[in-house]
Amino acid sequence: MRFGDFAAATAALVGLVKAQSSTSIISGDGPSAPSLTRTAALGSWTPKASSDGLTPPSLDGEGRTININSASDFCLLMPPDPTKDNVVDAEAIAVAYCINPTNGTRPMPDGFIKTAHFRRTPQYVQISGVYDPAVMNLGNNDCGGEYDSEGAEGVGNPVGVTMRNGNYFTQFVGACDIPGSPLFCMRMCPNYEYCKNTYDMMGCLWNQPGDYDQPEAFTNCDADADLPIGVYNSSYTFRQGMRVTPTPVAAPASSNCRTVASPTASGVTYTWNQQAAASPSASSKSGSGSGSGSRSSSSSSGGGSSSGSSSGTKSGATSTSGMINVYALGVTAVLGVIVGGALLV
Repeated sequence: MRFGDFAAATAALVGLVKAQSSTSIISGDGPSAPSLTRTAALGSWTPKASSDGLTPPSLDGEGRTININSASDFCLLMPPDPTKDNVVDAEAIAVAYCINPTNGTRPMPDGFIKTAHFRRTPQYVQISGVYDPAVMNLGNNDCGGEYDSEGAEGVGNPVGVTMRNGNYFTQFVGACDIPGSPLFCMRMCPNYEYCKNTYDMMGCLWNQPGDYDQPEAFTNCDADADLPIGVYNSSYTFRQGMRVTPTPVAAPASSNCRTVASPTASGVTYTWNQQAAASPSASSKSGSGSGSGSRSSSSSSGGGSSSGSSSGTKSGATSTSGMINVYALGVTAVLGVIVGGALLV
């Protein structure tokens, strides 16, 4: 390779890395939602009547009341129509999907939560685990992003979330922390120090250390208090954007753990569920998704593409391994090309 050609290629790659940190990515841009080729069959789910005067749950509810009570009773904020918006793009319009829905929220679809681990500490409650992206038409390689109670304007992403277990929250849903194992996590805190929204590029493993690798398990535990997010000791606090990113801290020690049954099947399948759509009884009709009640155990995989993270600080993508962010990968690629090219010159 001639040096001139090599220099031009290097400059192009450097430009690509710079583009990764551009305003368009930081503002929460993401790829298109996976294409919906088939819709799932309708079913028989019906909401329970409201006994508290609140709006009953529904398949197309717009409620944003969230809770973390146990491994079999919690909510996650996700796109209202994942055939149109991915996790990042839906940050302003996300709605609550709950295992025990109430107050206008939606029921969590059967099969979406694969593992869940509840931890109660003196400073926060937390739920973490693994999900099946096909059930919610989320991309297998969609890095997702952060929702939180603060947001860029101090009013939250999305706006209007009501918390049952704290004053602050952060949530990550994405597939890049551990490749092949899409992770979710949510934490609620009485104080901001343990639910900071300024580490939105770092993902679940860094922001919310916990259990992510127990297959087919649902556990409830108490856990020790740990240090606030970013604090490693009395003399060192990491802030997102520093040149060197430390490894995530270990999850705090747990006690009084109980393995519990997985959540009772609700009979809910949304029409965008590509796992259920693969079953012989599913409709082959294509179109946009909506709610429906049905159960299916057929397997399939949803399409996917990576995206940047979004949060209150409007930062870019989540970490790819919990220890480095995706921008670092671009820099590494450039350095590799420079070294390799130098050897060829």
